[in-house]
Amino acid sequence: NGLGHTDEIAIFPEGADLKTGNFLWRLSSARIERASPFSAFPQHDRTLVVLTGEGVILTHTFEGDEDQVEILPLTPYEFPGDVPSRCELIAGAIQDLSVFVRKAEAEAVTETVNVPMGSAHAWMPAGRWNFAYAATGDFEVVAGTEELQLRAGETLRIDLQAALSENEAIQLTGLGPNSQLVLVGIQG
Repeated sequence: NGLGHTDEIAIFPEGADLKTGNFLWRLSSARIERASPFSAFPQHDRTLVVLTGEGVILTHTFEGDEDQVEILPLTPYEFPGDVPSRCELIAGAIQDLSVFVRKAEAEAVTETVNVPMGSAHAWMPAGRWNFAYAATGDFEVVAGTEELQLRAGETLRIDLQAALSENEAIQLTGLGPNSQLVLVGIQG
């Protein structure tokens, strides 16, 4: 809607365009600095996760009736993209992560995980497209013989053609005292 700035993390298919809405799914992050209406995405459903800040209150308008929902940090919230929605900030600016999926063609499962320092979370990606977003803190990632660092604000993408076996779990080890992940799996 031109009222903010959004960074696209990933979109499918490659070359799809946000403005035309010709994407199956999209992952993005935005900074919201003031109350404003949310952009409408009539062909998509969305999940919103507040990454930083105190949270937001979304007001949805359904056939003249309003419904308010308070969305606190790191709590995934799903809603239809075609419902008019307005955002009010609880206490100052926020950074969010949004997952968009085309209605009746794709599904997304979004969860947040707190990983204590030195502990490992065994991630079993189950979607065709999977993302681990480092919301806070850094992580060591071990997938088979591959090792890498996932820094705060970075996203790891895993595309799968078949499900992983139990011994193929991806180990995500928290390197700081407050390491939190947003994990997204998309089927479509």
